[in-house]
Amino acid sequence: MEQRKRHDGFERWAAGATARLAGRDDARWRVFRAPEQADFHGFVVWCYTQGVFLGQEFDRRTDTITHCYVRNGAWAVQFDSFGEACERAFDIHAPTLILYAPERNGSVFITSTEQ
Repeated sequence: MEQRKRHDGFERWAAGATARLAGRDDARWRVFRAPEQADFHGFVVWCYTQGVFLGQEFDRRTDTITHCYVRNGAWAVQFDSFGEACERAFDIHAPTLILYAPERNGSVFITSTEQ
């Protein structure tokens, strides 16, 4: 398996959230807040520096499904397991976290992922 340089997404997100609470509103520390209520069910990939979720779209030119970014969690790709969500998160070359909601309109849990 190919070795990749990894970082802990949760620690990076937490550092930005701590900096925001301390009053540093610098672009380096810009972090979006996770949604309080889920409009999705299961696991989703969240790009916390842009405040977008991983979605997918059909590319008619190549007849393939590609990933895109969506603002609404209901339009995000919803995975059944943490492992599936991590595999897709590794393909995105941006800081990500995996969010989990046991039910739609329920609580959102932030799970750690490395990238």
